[in-house]
Amino acid sequence: MVTLNVYGEVVTIAVDRVVNAGYSGRDEDAVQAHIDELVEDGIPAPERVPTTYELAPNVLRSDPGTIGVVGDDTSGETEFGLLVTRDDAYVVAASDQTDRTLERESIQKAKRIAPNVISARAWRLADVRDHWDDIEIRAWNTVDGDRELYQESTLGAIREPEALCDVVRERYGDPLDGTAVLSGTVATVGGELSPGSAFEVELVDPIEERSLSVSYGVETL
Repeated sequence: MVTLNVYGEVVTIAVDRVVNAGYSGRDEDAVQAHIDELVEDGIPAPERVPTTYELAPNVLRSDPGTIGVVGDDTSGETEFGLLVTRDDAYVVAASDQTDRTLERESIQKAKRIAPNVISARAWRLADVRDHWDDIEIRAWNTVDGDRELYQESTLGAIREPEALCDVVRERYGDPLDGTAVLSGTVATVGGELSPGSAFEVELVDPIEERSLSVSYGVETL
């Protein structure tokens, strides 16, 4: 069960499926830039885009504060998340923490060994859909004690939520009720993947002047 704070209202969702999308940018050049980052890090290029990986619901963590990871080569990815119910869909700030060493062997395993982190606060998708592309998405990474801007873009750079849901339906079937979808990410500011000791993700709605955020520490077990 995931509990969200939606404008002060408590919404509880029974999540029974988690899907991570990847290489999901609308701009083919930007997608290729992210693929190039991973290839340089020894991770094979995907056979098709967007990619999707189905994960167990227990990987999903809401505002955990700190996460434990195995090894010192994991890093976060700034994303938006969608939590879908029978009657609604909710938007959260999200990070797909991924084990980069294991990713060279199996992306699926790499995504299962570290958690998906989401914000406890959420927006209704319907309330932001008419200005979706204007919403800003960014992340900060703390490396050797220095907090630095790690990723920055807008949701206009990532496939629209309906398009991602269509891909999930095509590959895993209906219904989507109880499904959490993480969107996939954007290229890093510096062009490199950097493990850090803390990670922060923020979605900023410049039209409604509000934001969603989640931050967490990373401890190596």
